[in-house]
Amino acid sequence: MGNVLDALLMEKAGIPAACIGIEKLVNTTGRGMARAQGIPDYPIAVISHPMGSLADLKSDEEVRALAIAAARQVEAILIGER
Repeated sequence: MGNVLDALLMEKAGIPAACIGIEKLVNTTGRGMARAQGIPDYPIAVISHPMGSLADLKSDEEVRALAIAAARQVEAILIGER
């Protein structure tokens, strides 16, 4: 997950950052990247979505629900409420 590395590098530079990933990738690649960069407990916003494309979502409501869930997590990460 390249977005994890980007967020970690921004954090190391003193710029608050948050990244979002689907559960399967966060628990594998995302956590591995955080460990490799020396921040194993780095918080990552997680959305539950099966592997595939966002085009697989059936409705605007599904997209909206994912966006709201992600936004709440990102907000908590950025204000320090991990």
